[in-house]
Amino acid sequence: MFLSKIIRAADHPYLRGRGGRHLNNELHHLNMSFLRHQKGLMPLFILGFGGAIFVGGYMARLAMKTTDVNWTKAKDDRITDYYKNKQMKFLNPGNYDYSTMSDGRPQLTE
Repeated sequence: MFLSKIIRAADHPYLRGRGGRHLNNELHHLNMSFLRHQKGLMPLFILGFGGAIFVGGYMARLAMKTTDVNWTKAKDDRITDYYKNKQMKFLNPGNYDYSTMSDGRPQLTE
């Protein structure tokens, strides 16, 4: 309580007056007029937002397409058989044929 009284009592012109610290702490640099004035920051913002969109899309793909997430909460083999002979990786640089990939695996259930 003693510290909060000191902080509330701090009413000095350098905090809130003309040219004070309060104006420096506002987010007035994140608008379009500032971005038009600083031409060198445009590629940085474009790449940053593009990377964020890519990461969000990839996370959504991981949530929807991988075998690690079970959205249906089923406990039988129809979950694992859904991915039978399907490509679940994002890229296929080795050009593997996934249509016959699981034919050689052992069948644990009968």
